[in-house]
Amino acid sequence: MVNSILIIEDLPEVAGWLTKMSQRAFVQASVTVVGSLSEAHSVLMDLTPDLALIDLGLPDGCGLNVLRTLKRSRPQTCCVVTTIFDDAGHLFPALKAGADGYLLKDDDDDEFIFSLEGIVDGRPPLSPSIAQMMLKQFHQPEGDDVHLTSREEDMLVLVANGYSVKDAAASLGISAHTAAGYLKALYQKLKVSNRAEATIKAVSMGLVHPQNPL
Repeated sequence: MVNSILIIEDLPEVAGWLTKMSQRAFVQASVTVVGSLSEAHSVLMDLTPDLALIDLGLPDGCGLNVLRTLKRSRPQTCCVVTTIFDDAGHLFPALKAGADGYLLKDDDDDEFIFSLEGIVDGRPPLSPSIAQMMLKQFHQPEGDDVHLTSREEDMLVLVANGYSVKDAAASLGISAHTAAGYLKALYQKLKVSNRAEATIKAVSMGLVHPQNPL
């Protein structure tokens, strides 16, 4: 049951739309709207929302800050990122931070409401295009096996666990220049372009386990 909703959104027009969508999905719920991280942290001193809709780009920082706080202090709160960013570079860090869902603000009204209503039934609130991207990231086409050298695998595991190139080089006992070369090679082999995409590949290849903090 969703009785209390916190919306963290700095644009009044968008905040109004999110409020409308939330009230249509959960007619009995009370809705609190704040426009910054500082306001959110202040409100959360007295409020334990059942659902939090969190924008990523806020005037005083990234929404992932309050998302992590909520998941630590109120794990029962369903935290859903609501954003315009539909790329892996924003999606996977949000999921890693503990997001229970990821919805795009340009979804149509009925689609957005349907995604919210699914929370009650245990259906993860994901925009269709986001769900498709996640499946694509995990899908490895048949006949397109990736063969990494042991050193490239070591580099991938370290990168997926948050190591910088410099720190990974120190851990492997190689120069930063050599480590950067390994990173470039594995990016090419995996057909990825950033750390978030490399991390999800590492999970799909069984090199990093999602139940362990990355």
